[in-house]
Amino acid sequence: GQGVRVFAPGEGTIEGTALVGGLYAGFNGQAGSLVYGAEADIEYSGFNQSEPCDNPVWTCNGYIDVQGSVRARLGYAVDTLLFYGTAGVAMANAGGSTTSPGGVEFPDSSVRIGYTVGAGIEMALDENWIGRVEYRYTNLGARDMAFDIVYPDVEATSHAVRAGIAYKF
Repeated sequence: GQGVRVFAPGEGTIEGTALVGGLYAGFNGQAGSLVYGAEADIEYSGFNQSEPCDNPVWTCNGYIDVQGSVRARLGYAVDTLLFYGTAGVAMANAGGSTTSPGGVEFPDSSVRIGYTVGAGIEMALDENWIGRVEYRYTNLGARDMAFDIVYPDVEATSHAVRAGIAYKF
């Protein structure tokens, strides 16, 4: 699951949770107990939240629909467990809208680029299958968004807990 926060300075905050699902792939190298590698993922995010704007007769909406990352990983292996940290570049299609009392919608969206950092634990289930649990914080930066007016420096951030399964070649 993913907890998302969209913040427009002086206008308010849209917060909510969503399910996230996707695919990841990467490679690892190992030197003794030290494991290093790189990984990429692409995911669908179900975050789409509407709330009253600061002017409560208007409705504000924020969403993230597709997101991904390219990250480095560094970890320490203990028997069948791997404890790791990860960091890299995050991308997402993020947007939203304002809707007037008369139902006129003013949308804006863009592909945002930011960063993601996190940590996780992997467990070898057998020779080829690996299970994991991972936490990541993602910051997609701030940008001006043109809805009914220009809202400066609208930020998009998220906290996510992911569970996954992988096949090791």
